[in-house]
Amino acid sequence: MPTNKLWLEHTERAAWDTIGALREKLLKAENRLQALVPGVARVDELFDLLDATKLKYAPQAASHAAVVAELVAHIEQLQAKLASNPLPPSMVTGQRPLPSFPLEWGDPPERQPDPLDDDSEALNRFTRALRHKAERSEPSRPGDMERLLQQAEDTLDEMNEADGVALRDATLELALLAARIYAVSRSD
Repeated sequence: MPTNKLWLEHTERAAWDTIGALREKLLKAENRLQALVPGVARVDELFDLLDATKLKYAPQAASHAAVVAELVAHIEQLQAKLASNPLPPSMVTGQRPLPSFPLEWGDPPERQPDPLDDDSEALNRFTRALRHKAERSEPSRPGDMERLLQQAEDTLDEMNEADGVALRDATLELALLAARIYAVSRSD
């Protein structure tokens, strides 16, 4: 066995470096595993949803990965179609039509910049998501103001602890509740 002190120090340092690298790899693997844990409970639901989607949008797909690839291709086709065929201005897109002026007025006044122009794409996505959520949820009953207000308060409490997707979902839920509260208040 070699007894060279420098060789022993070098070997020991290399061993500790290897152990450090292995610990780092193990920590990354554990973190990835922990990130998957919340979704494991919903895997069966996800596979059921993918199977139902396969029947509707990708009947020729052989695997779940192929179903997702077909859906992505379908979304890209729809986006290209939408880009080539823009919608007329409406409340849904967040754009307003330009005002028309009688010919005797002369030149129309300069349009003031709309602060929502910068956020129009985000507003469009939010509107679509809100409509989708409204279509999937059950309608509120007339005179249900107390229940709606309590749900709005509960949703606000949840938003304090939410982030990411959960925050977006809670925001949509709150907007839908606000619309329903508005509708109920107008009917009273």
